[in-house]
Amino acid sequence: MKKSISLFLLLFAWFCTILSGCTLLGTDSSQKTIEGQVVGTKADRFYKDGLKFYQGRFFIQAAQSFRQAAELGHAEAQFRLARMYYDSEGVLQRDSTQAAQWYQKAAEQGHAAAQYFLGALYFVGSGVPQDFAMAEKWYLTAATQNQTDAQLSLGMMYFKGTGVPQDLAEAKKWLSQAVRNGNKDAAAALEELNSRLANPEG
Repeated sequence: MKKSISLFLLLFAWFCTILSGCTLLGTDSSQKTIEGQVVGTKADRFYKDGLKFYQGRFFIQAAQSFRQAAELGHAEAQFRLARMYYDSEGVLQRDSTQAAQWYQKAAEQGHAAAQYFLGALYFVGSGVPQDFAMAEKWYLTAATQNQTDAQLSLGMMYFKGTGVPQDLAEAKKWLSQAVRNGNKDAAAALEELNSRLANPEG
C-alpha cells in the first residue's frame, strides 16, 4: 500500500513538473508575442510622429522620428528615412549610401517602392556599386508587386538591352503592364517598341 502511495505521489509530482513546464513555455511564447506588439506599437507611434513633423516641414524632427521607427523595423519608416537621406531633407547632407542601406532594409520586408528605388540605385551606381543584375533583380521584385515605375524600368532594360540581353517580348510584357497602370512614359515606349516589332528591318 505504501509503495502504491509513493508511486502515486511520484507520478503526481512528475505530472505537476510537466504541467509547470508547459505553462512556462506558454508564458514565454506569450511574452514574446506581447514584446513584439509593444515594439510594433512604439514603431507606429514614432512613424506617425515623423509624418506629422514632415507634413509641418519640421524635417530634422521628422528624420529623427522616422529613424526611431526604422530602427524598430518599421518598413515604411525605413523607406521614408532613405528618401530623406537621398533628397537631403532633415539630415546634414545627402547620403546615398545611407539611403541604399535603408532602402535595402525596407525592400527585404517586401516594400515595393523601396525595392524599385534600390534597383534604381544599383542601375546608376549611387550609394552602391553599379550592378545591372541587382538592378534587374529588384526591379523584377517590385514589378511583380505591380509597382509601375519598376515595370517601366524593367521593360526599358529589356527593350534597350541595358545590362541584360535584349528581350523584346519581356520588354513588351512589362511595358504593357505599366501602361495598364496608367504610366504615360511606358505608353510612349510601348508605341516605339510596337513600331519596331512591326518593322524589324526599319
